Amino acid sequence: MKKQLLIFPLFGLLLGSCGTTDTTSSLSGKETTSSSSSVEDTCSDTYDYDHLVPMKPIIYFYPEEEMDLKVTYVQDERLLTTYPKYEDGWDIHLKEDGTFTLKGSEREYYALYFDEIGNYETDWSEGFYVTKENAISFLEEKMDYIGYTNRETDEFIMYWLPVLENNEKSLIYFEQTEERNEECPLELSVEPDTTIRTLMHIKKVDEETPIKEQTLTHYERSGFTVTEWGGVEY
Repeated sequence: MKKQLLIFPLFGLLLGSCGTTDTTSSLSGKETTSSSSSVEDTCSDTYDYDHLVPMKPIIYFYPEEEMDLKVTYVQDERLLTTYPKYEDGWDIHLKEDGTFTLKGSEREYYALYFDEIGNYETDWSEGFYVTKENAISFLEEKMDYIGYTNRETDEFIMYWLPVLENNEKSLIYFEQTEERNEECPLELSVEPDTTIRTLMHIKKVDEETPIKEQTLTHYERSGFTVTEWGGVEY
């Protein structure tokens, strides 16, 4: 799917021209360069606010052993609602069952939620057409194929099914791990063995026009696994 990217750096490469930089490990398994100053403060001319859209991702963790982990959203000026609250990153202590506590707190969580602002111009040249009647079977099939667990798929469908059932027909595009890592890099203090990230783009349509059916990537889960699902409605 071709998009004009207006504010997302490729693993921080564009951030190198905006303030000082440092290098850390990233969710993609590569080194990423991040800025010590706000992208909005120093690179505000890269934003086109006419195309801002809110996205709602959630992140799960599946460690092989108990560990401390810091999760940093590289462009945190784009964050809206977060739960638990994001304060210069999430400092968490992960248990083997995937639940975690924040540093200095005893409250237990099972996932991170954040509402981010993205900036897209989408050409919708590939994807899938989905009707309100087949939305459930479509999402179950695609999420299972990508590599999500039943619980992850169930929660994804619970969140997004009302949107799809409100549309007689929707055009769907799945932004998968590699593209998501480039456009929305996260930094993790411990590198995952497996990363699965999916952002579903939803556009209400009245009729179908010729598009290429999207080819999805399947991911095998092994070792320390981090998964994310989210969506955006146009």
